[in-house]
Amino acid sequence: MSVGRRLAVGLERTIYVIAGLPIALRGASIAPSPAARIIRRAFARRYWRPDSPMDAAAMVLGLFVTPFAVPLAALWYTAQNGPAIRQREGKALIVQFVEQLRLYVSAGVFGPWYYIFSLHRDGRRRAPTFLQRCETKRGIYGLLRAEVSTPLGNKQLFADHCAEVGVRCVACEMVIDETGAGPGSLPDCDLFVKPLKASGGSGAERWDRVGPRRWSNGTKLLGDAALVGYLRSKNRPYVVQRRVQPHPELLQLTSGAVPTVRALTILDEQGHPEIVGASFRMSMGTNRTVDNIHAGGLACGVSLKDGALGPASNLGSDARLGWHRNHPTTGARIEGVCLPFWEQTKEIAVRAHSAFEGRILIGWDIAIDEAGPIIIEGNRGPDMDLMQRFMETGFCGGHRFGELIAHHLMARGYGLPNGVSARGATPPTVKPGATGTSAR
Repeated sequence: MSVGRRLAVGLERTIYVIAGLPIALRGASIAPSPAARIIRRAFARRYWRPDSPMDAAAMVLGLFVTPFAVPLAALWYTAQNGPAIRQREGKALIVQFVEQLRLYVSAGVFGPWYYIFSLHRDGRRRAPTFLQRCETKRGIYGLLRAEVSTPLGNKQLFADHCAEVGVRCVACEMVIDETGAGPGSLPDCDLFVKPLKASGGSGAERWDRVGPRRWSNGTKLLGDAALVGYLRSKNRPYVVQRRVQPHPELLQLTSGAVPTVRALTILDEQGHPEIVGASFRMSMGTNRTVDNIHAGGLACGVSLKDGALGPASNLGSDARLGWHRNHPTTGARIEGVCLPFWEQTKEIAVRAHSAFEGRILIGWDIAIDEAGPIIIEGNRGPDMDLMQRFMETGFCGGHRFGELIAHHLMARGYGLPNGVSARGATPPTVKPGATGTSAR
């Protein structure tokens, strides 16, 4: 791991220490549901048990800087987002600042999450219902780690596995690294290339076919050998795929990048995959490559019942964009539009999860073309901010996902008071089918 990468990881872990401190100290009291109580007890026990010297160092640093970091973060995000919220909703800057401090102490809301979850609206009631990023990335994901290895982290192996089990997935046409190109040749069509191991759309490139065996990314025009050489020069493995063409009904909901559904599946009480949430991601502005919301994209909630879209926004850490019923670049209607092939999209997410034994939860990126849904990739540690941004009440507020997370934590002996055995303990009551993503 490079020095820069180590520093970035250390900073991220320190932020999770700061954000998780109130939950670790008083998790059971920040619990609007029985499932939330189990989740937060499990997180608290993990919080005080660092896994490595790097974790221990991050904990020491995080605990030391918390008294300074919390007000400074609140001041920074109020300066960045406060004026837009004041203009739209009439809430004074000082009130937003004070609310951030109060919600940090009472619910563990730190930094941008006050704006990501729109907690300037009825924050005292709603804040405890949201599953915080520190609780997933440095908490329950580790506790629910798969007991067997799966190829989710390698895009080539993932595509090969999906092909083997009959799940429609974007194929990996070629792998290119510093040693050369793997078997096969560049397909003579629009291409999408991305690092073999990466996330968040990092390093992805779009190469449009502009002539026989010639491609352009908007600035370069290259042939076969030149394009392979260009990718080899990046000194990291890249996969080459055919670029998916969106379903005609979705073309106006993007500025050029392929829009995708993020579908969240989790094993139910009987060990069968169940879809519990979905959002729809779109590019906007000049972005023609990826739809990822962390790369400046747009997203909205999706009704699990019928695939209807809600109003759209960015991730919310930049509040200037606000909420939109129509696409801010194309002007096309978003809210109320129903995604084509919606039942088949839900089915492919559930079927794909069944093909990856050992994984309790997976976040699926699914495109929809003229033939129906097609899997782009699966995510081992999906970002819950993306889902909860578009929900009135978070995953800890009686949502099916929170209930099933609690069920699996108890099954592994976590989330119970100290000294209490999991044997004979009663999991929280879960109502199958009580699920969905409610858009604002």
